[in-house]
Amino acid sequence: MKKTTIAVAVAFSGLTTLVQAAPKDDTWYLGSKLGWSRYASTGMKNDYIGIGDGPTHKNQIGAGAFLGYQANQYLGFELGSDWFGRMPYKGDTKNGAFKAYGVQIGAKLNYPIAEDLDIYTRLGGVVWKAKTKGYTSPEAKRLSENDTGVSPFAAVGLEYALTENWATRFDYQWTRKIGNFDSIGAAPNNGMLSIGVSYRFNQEKPPEILPEPVTKIDLEPVAQTQHFELKSDVLFGFNQWTLKKEGGEELNKLYSKLANVNPQEGSVTVLGFSDRIGGDKYNQLLSQKRAQSVADYLISKGISSDTPFVIKGLGKSNPVTGSKCNEVKKRLELVNCLAPDRRVDVKVTGNKVVITQPAESVFNY
Repeated sequence: MKKTTIAVAVAFSGLTTLVQAAPKDDTWYLGSKLGWSRYASTGMKNDYIGIGDGPTHKNQIGAGAFLGYQANQYLGFELGSDWFGRMPYKGDTKNGAFKAYGVQIGAKLNYPIAEDLDIYTRLGGVVWKAKTKGYTSPEAKRLSENDTGVSPFAAVGLEYALTENWATRFDYQWTRKIGNFDSIGAAPNNGMLSIGVSYRFNQEKPPEILPEPVTKIDLEPVAQTQHFELKSDVLFGFNQWTLKKEGGEELNKLYSKLANVNPQEGSVTVLGFSDRIGGDKYNQLLSQKRAQSVADYLISKGISSDTPFVIKGLGKSNPVTGSKCNEVKKRLELVNCLAPDRRVDVKVTGNKVVITQPAESVFNY
């Protein structure tokens, strides 16, 4: 029985960059934090309750929880709660305390700096409730006041992905002016240094790789070979391995051609390649995940999962541009010049030939 091999070269978009610690796009996460809370500008307004003849305990335990939504790989939104701590004013005759908690909402901007590690900043506002208590002698009337208000906050931190679903963060948050001198006699600032843990919902599983990947397959003489090329970067978004809507539509057109070749008694090989911009490790991992995405899509369209699949990311090996771009210095021009190197090759081996039209580009742009 004769077999045929169809070679498919698909050019994909995006620069090869670091694997990010942020959750998958359009997903939710839930977490909590615990750490060190320190108040600043802690003076009580003496003509209000007359407290302040002893030391102020500015360092307290802080805690909180947060619910987040990851809109895309760089932007998320969080709703959280903060316990800023109870700060005693203890003196010989004058004693008091200040405590506060709040609900915050803000945006989270993150950027990858290493594999599974992001740096981020959070910016937003907190609705707080603060309370002061005090007395100047055991016989004196105790004073107790509370107030609510809104203050801005800013935070910076590092986030590390422990697994696909679990992450930890190291966070410093600064909140300005919690309280009001006129109503409760105090309005301190607060800095909170904390460690947090979060669980991310609906994260995709890591790609499964065959234990013995094959980069070269010996094939029997073929009856016919067809070549198909996508001439625009339409499969993936920037630094993504999830197929875009447009990429799915183009693969649908491609599958309509591949479906005429019966691979059930043959095999499918999917090889991912990157350009030479970026590190070897990250290029290999990104090309592997993009190859896996293409393979998963072909299986979802009807190629049996029982068909042997070889899925491998080869990073920046086997560039098709050769030395063509060696003299290009400007980054944007270099990215455009190296576009042919960013591709996914698919080989489908079947047991019959149905496609009869001449080999040509089937997609026009």
